[in-house]
Amino acid sequence: MIIENQEYKVIAIKEDNLGLANSNDIKKAIETELSNGNKYIALDLSELNSINSAGLGVLIGILNKVKVQNGTLKMLNINERIISIFKITKLDLVFEIGK
Repeated sequence: MIIENQEYKVIAIKEDNLGLANSNDIKKAIETELSNGNKYIALDLSELNSINSAGLGVLIGILNKVKVQNGTLKMLNINERIISIFKITKLDLVFEIGK
């Protein structure tokens, strides 16, 4: 997917709820993309309906890994419930959120 003239690898989170128990697949997918040289990553959150504090920690960890590679992480297709969680926690100021 091209976003702002840059090719992004889109990774869909196929979970209804994101927490510590189901975060390993997402972390592995990010690590694989980074090791393959893809440092521009977009997470498609269209299927995500809830996230707990551990899930937010996972997303922050992913963001840090991408930044270490001088990459960019964008969040796409976020529903209003998740957006409100991001706003309450001020993570909307940390993550790049797109459509």
